Amino acid sequence: MSFATIEEIIRFAINKEKDAQTFYRSAASLARYPGIASLFQELAAEEEKHQKLLEELPDPQTLPESSRTVPDLKISDYLVDLKFHPDMKYQEVMILAMKNEEKSLKFYQAWEARVEDPAQKKLFAYLAEQEAQHKYRLESLYDEKILD
Repeated sequence: MSFATIEEIIRFAINKEKDAQTFYRSAASLARYPGIASLFQELAAEEEKHQKLLEELPDPQTLPESSRTVPDLKISDYLVDLKFHPDMKYQEVMILAMKNEEKSLKFYQAWEARVEDPAQKKLFAYLAEQEAQHKYRLESLYDEKILD
């Protein structure tokens, strides 16, 4: 896999958001507990917001420099990957979502380190920071609802 242009990177990121929406909506339809189905629908809606953000992205050359100030609670770093199953509980859904964001974050960080083009590097830094924010939000919620 490689990216020749900024447009290819943005298209790829949009497709990742669409795939996440599809996954969460499918999981919602298969979940046996209404509250869990609702949580999956909320996650799908979040991914849709991320997609719209990417579709309305200004010229990547004008993106602000990455601040790298998003805190990392590292909760997902110590949790094992889970596969979807219809009987998932709230905690399992949260772990699944956190691990998905963690994977996206690491993917964009790896590409940021790999590319040499400054505009592509900046775009991957932006995408990584967005995923770091999503991961932090989920980890904060997990910390508040599960660990407390």
